[in-house]
Amino acid sequence: MITTKNKLKDRIEELFALAPDCNGGANRPAFSKAEAEAMLLVAGWARAAGLEPAVDPFGNLWCLPPGDGPFVTSGSHVDTVPDGGRLDGSLGTVIAVEAAERVAGQRGILVCAAEEAARFGAGTLGSRSMTGNLSDTDLARMRDAEGRGALSVRSEYLNALERIPKLERAPLERVLAHVEVHIEQRADLRKHGLSLGIATTIAGPVRHRLRFIGEVAHAGETPAAERRDALCAAAEIVLLAEKLCQQYAPHTTATVGTLLIHPNSLTSIPGAAELGVDIRSVEPGGAKRLLDELLHGARRAAGSRGVTLADVPLSVSEPTVMDEAMVRAAESACGRLEVRCGRCVSFAGHDAQHIARTVPAALLFVASENGVSHAPGEAANWKDMEAALAVLVELMHSLQGGGNDGR
Repeated sequence: MITTKNKLKDRIEELFALAPDCNGGANRPAFSKAEAEAMLLVAGWARAAGLEPAVDPFGNLWCLPPGDGPFVTSGSHVDTVPDGGRLDGSLGTVIAVEAAERVAGQRGILVCAAEEAARFGAGTLGSRSMTGNLSDTDLARMRDAEGRGALSVRSEYLNALERIPKLERAPLERVLAHVEVHIEQRADLRKHGLSLGIATTIAGPVRHRLRFIGEVAHAGETPAAERRDALCAAAEIVLLAEKLCQQYAPHTTATVGTLLIHPNSLTSIPGAAELGVDIRSVEPGGAKRLLDELLHGARRAAGSRGVTLADVPLSVSEPTVMDEAMVRAAESACGRLEVRCGRCVSFAGHDAQHIARTVPAALLFVASENGVSHAPGEAANWKDMEAALAVLVELMHSLQGGGNDGR
């Protein structure tokens, strides 16, 4: 007899085997052939569960129940960061398939495309496009490391899914509610003896590019007082971001994740330095308050060192507060099944935060064993995964009847 654990494990391994990375992780970039192959695999599982797979114009996979009535969906994503873990995205997708096999009636699966930001510098492309928060013009401006535009790459990805029927539009108006299950991306739940976390708020990221322009000069012959060192100005902001991150904790965080230097020569004083800054907050206006302090510090550093500053906003969004009735419904499902759960927030972005602006949505986290995320070491306890599946089945049963009142 095939146990739930073995089915979950086997399907997670099937997805992983499509494109393993040479370093031991998974490698299915956004809008890639590997992501398309993963979508085809999930479509086959869904078809066997009695659902009808179809792809919307934005590359999201819908697995629909027969007829044209309302339904409840669950699902996550199947793309990965480079050398990513087995569970990020895959776990929620496989659990959604398993739930669809167990729940009768009007249930479906929604697997969103291009959730990870690694390839194009922006994530949740499928869900944001589907909900009207990202245009084709926006996609056309995005480039990967090879200079390829996200819009043209998406077209190739859609061609790779030609075996799946196409939808003229995403059927969001038919969705009663959506539930996304995801591996926890830190290690808080296990510390508190919890199997599941229920997100109440998902952070809104604010991203900026800061470019300091000074003057290239000889490292040996230029006196300290005459230098216009762009990297030194940038270094002040790296440390300021770290300081502000500590000051604004635990509700707001800041990270300098990229640094480009010109001419990047050992014997030259850097004439240009560009920083990529990521700020996230679960408080309304929290990210902007930190950003204002950071920009004030950047202008001060530039002025004191005789360099110029260019500030390029990349993206801005406010935190998403999840539907309270959905949170209570998830808590009630956990209570009926005696699964230990707790409320939490998410600083990482998820498709559920965009879907939540259109239909009632919930985001459930399966406790991480070690806090490792976006890496081969991702791990969760199989009992917690099975508990998440049981809760999802229970929750979908109640939501089908409009029972998201936290009874």
